[in-house]
Amino acid sequence: MRLIITLFFWIGFMFSNAQSMMPIQQDTLNLEHELIVFGVADYSSTSLSNELMKTMLYGGEISYGIKNRSFINHKGINRFGADISGEIEYRDFRINLFKNPNWGLTIKSGYCNYISLLYSKDLYGLTFFGNDNYLGKNVNISGTRFLGMSFQKFGFGVVDKKSKSSVSLNLYSLSNYAEATIFDGNLFQSSTADSVSLTMQGNFDFSGGSTFVKGVGAGVDLDLRVPVILREGKTSIIQFQSKNLGVCNFQENITRYTADTSIYFSGLNFDQIYGGNSIFNNNFSLVDSLGIDSFGIRKWRFLPCFIQVGKIVNELDSSNVQAFYGIRLYSTSAFVPMLYGGLHYRLSKVFGLGLNISYGGYSNTRFGLYTQWQIGDFSLGISSENLTGFFLKDAKGESILIRLRCKF
Repeated sequence: MRLIITLFFWIGFMFSNAQSMMPIQQDTLNLEHELIVFGVADYSSTSLSNELMKTMLYGGEISYGIKNRSFINHKGINRFGADISGEIEYRDFRINLFKNPNWGLTIKSGYCNYISLLYSKDLYGLTFFGNDNYLGKNVNISGTRFLGMSFQKFGFGVVDKKSKSSVSLNLYSLSNYAEATIFDGNLFQSSTADSVSLTMQGNFDFSGGSTFVKGVGAGVDLDLRVPVILREGKTSIIQFQSKNLGVCNFQENITRYTADTSIYFSGLNFDQIYGGNSIFNNNFSLVDSLGIDSFGIRKWRFLPCFIQVGKIVNELDSSNVQAFYGIRLYSTSAFVPMLYGGLHYRLSKVFGLGLNISYGGYSNTRFGLYTQWQIGDFSLGISSENLTGFFLKDAKGESILIRLRCKF
């Protein structure tokens, strides 16, 4: 957890873009200014245990037992995702934007590092155990999908002074990008390890180069809050939220590797290794021998869009206990729709506590906890969406989030 905390605060100081189910309090009071800082460091998986991930992140020996216990957790298809990001937003309610007395101004800046992986059990086994466990067996890595992106954004827009609904237009700078898809991948090695057959169909896109800005784009953030009466005398707030609904265009050609081949290797003799026809001579190209083509392309790419619809906490509700719940989506193949729900407890005028449960996303069931302090015009929330990740070595991920709100 040390690395996660370090990265979290480093990103927080960078004023970086994040999303979570940490309840967003609905405040319809008249304000002049509002400042919100929000950050998250989170990774989760259906199959990779914290025992393995912490060893990889913090160092140490990855023993056979650690690898094997994680291997047992794996199913045919597995998911992994990580989000290290944050955002700072300023709202000015004194301004009558476009001469409309109901509209104020919002300005935001953010940063996001995002990883998504969909992979097979055989890919994990081949990576951590090598080919010895697969002699005379077929290794199926079909359906593997990987996405890694880093981008920054700057946005400005309109905020409704009463409901606090908002919409902003964002400009994006894409700094890192890698994406791979294996549609069909099968590897077979004979039981005597003297021949290998490989079938591969897929592609890999990569934005190299030394320039920081690899691409530019535009998109929108939407936060629509609708009051509804769910039970007699009680008004609840339903929030429709979308983040980073946009596209980026790469400034220069990116490199694409494509493979559509079926090849067979038999045993190599001494001359093939050391002679004039050696595979290590200057004329040998492994990429060419495997039937992999590489070329530059210009490309547009949709950003990983976040969508969340749910009931949020109403600050003007006098109840000591409020429920919040909803559904979350990401526009990537590795993320399955997530359902979540929880209870917010107002223990005093200055302190609140919440518990939640979720199912879906990059993992399965997760339990979360958050605390909130409200002192004057300041509100501080700290939470984890995966509470067991702090204590159990067989948990599937770690999570820490923070949200600071100031009214002035």
